[in-house]
Amino acid sequence: MKYSLIVPYFKTPEITRLCLYSIFKFARGNPEVVLIDNAPDSPESRMLAEFPKITIISNGTQAPGSRAHYGALDLGLARASHDLIGLIHSDTIFLKDGWDLECFSRVEKLDLAALGTFEREANPFRPLRKRLKDAWRHWRHQRWPAAQEKRKLMTHFVLTRKSTLARTGIVFLRDAGSLNPSHFAGAARPVEVLSLTEISRFLWHTSNITSLLTGQMSDPKLVAGYREKRASFINNPRIRELFGPVLPKE
Repeated sequence: MKYSLIVPYFKTPEITRLCLYSIFKFARGNPEVVLIDNAPDSPESRMLAEFPKITIISNGTQAPGSRAHYGALDLGLARASHDLIGLIHSDTIFLKDGWDLECFSRVEKLDLAALGTFEREANPFRPLRKRLKDAWRHWRHQRWPAAQEKRKLMTHFVLTRKSTLARTGIVFLRDAGSLNPSHFAGAARPVEVLSLTEISRFLWHTSNITSLLTGQMSDPKLVAGYREKRASFINNPRIRELFGPVLPKE
């Protein structure tokens, strides 16, 4: 199975190293990884040379934050070689062997317009009390949103087709990245939305990492929250076993 993954990047070598490593470690299909480097002349871009299989688009944009990210998605879509595509963040870390065949096969078998989530986080290592709440929410979860649903699909994990996105007419930079199920209403195919419990079975992601690590956000509570999640992740025995060669030396 051939597919393209589109990955915007901005000065986060530590977490993006884990992201790229996880793609190639756990993929069982044939991924084309299109990474859009929004600061191509920065020292943080040197890390990308560790992954010679990726396609790098240099995008020396002056656009701030989210606008740079959305513009990168448009550039990546234009460059992607395959119709099956995934939009992911540079801090999306896959954890399950063969996640790609499982998820992209679902897109094909069910003829989905898109497979994604409304959840900003994915984390199998959440505290037990939170996982119990997640299980309750999962039990009530609506997998098939209405065609007019306007809640935002989180672009840390959206699988779709390049041809399907072309028919929606979405331009991420122009539309402020607001991809939602209503965009696919004309596709005559359903959008499937995963619960937090479901998406946490095969990847780890938490919000605002790039903004926090590059100084675009400085809220002390958010900084402390990220540090706690980071420590929980890299010190987990399973993660140390799976990602040993690329974990931070601490």
